[in-house]
Amino acid sequence: MEIKLSTNESLGELIASLSEKITGAEEIKIILCDGEHKGLDKERIFYNLPNPLIIQSESGNPEKCALRSENCEAFHKDTENRAVITFGENCTKVNLLNFTIENTHIKTCDDVSLGNQAEAICWHNQSGFFYCENMRFISRQDTIHVKGYSHFKNCYVTGDVDYIWGYCHTSIFDNCTLHTREDNRGQDRPAYVLQSRAWNSKPGFIFLNCDFTAADRGKNSKIYIGRSQGTGKPDSVDRWDSIALINCTVSSEYDPALWTDEDGTRAVYPEKGCALNGWRQFGTKIKSSDGKLSEYDSNLQEKHGYTMTESELLILQNEIEKTKVL
Repeated sequence: MEIKLSTNESLGELIASLSEKITGAEEIKIILCDGEHKGLDKERIFYNLPNPLIIQSESGNPEKCALRSENCEAFHKDTENRAVITFGENCTKVNLLNFTIENTHIKTCDDVSLGNQAEAICWHNQSGFFYCENMRFISRQDTIHVKGYSHFKNCYVTGDVDYIWGYCHTSIFDNCTLHTREDNRGQDRPAYVLQSRAWNSKPGFIFLNCDFTAADRGKNSKIYIGRSQGTGKPDSVDRWDSIALINCTVSSEYDPALWTDEDGTRAVYPEKGCALNGWRQFGTKIKSSDGKLSEYDSNLQEKHGYTMTESELLILQNEIEKTKVL
């Protein structure tokens, strides 16, 4: 089934009606016409059918086609309810291609009860496969949440606090740009790209040939690649701090430690990275403000971080290839 959706039609209403339109296990393809597809604020777009789904823009240009709306924890409690679009536990395979998804929520203050968590997408699924190519994901806190298996290729992701996170087995970011944006509440606040809650002993979040950039957040702002949620344990099902940087470029705006346990206030597990899990890196380069590249000094890495050897990198790459063919 192929459906073309104009900007005057609702993607949320279309997805809600699909179960009445499809027959059997047929694939569903939704083509978004160029322009701005505005969801209703506080709307929860939710796809939860086993039928393979493709959503793509008509032109193939993500800057010409966007789905935008406001949702957040204050409107709908729990991760699976507060994204612009959520994919549920019954999904088998979902592809998103060549458009923008933006959660327009603006933070008002530091009060957590106001619910500043506001995902652009939520892959709430441990068994299917989520693939995104040439996509733009925009929010502030918790832009992307993934469980299970996912692959992001040539994508742009921006946010300010834990803007990639989740309980994943393996989530691959391939040739992507991760941009830490300014905080709308003011400068000099800390920022974190990731908070991994990966499955026990699994690879977690893998970044291949990615570019980590940052806006000017004030001279006293520290920016880290990852921080810990603080509750991972050897026998816990998930919440492992597993993030790998492979041949990535990191702006000099980021703290050279890369990772943080927030002055020892959050336990990190594994306590030291290795080839297949924990905080680890290989081939990282630092980009200065004038664009010059230099080798990363691994001696500056936070104590829980680890620098992989070439042989360990091959072990991890074998695991990555298994995920890519799912």
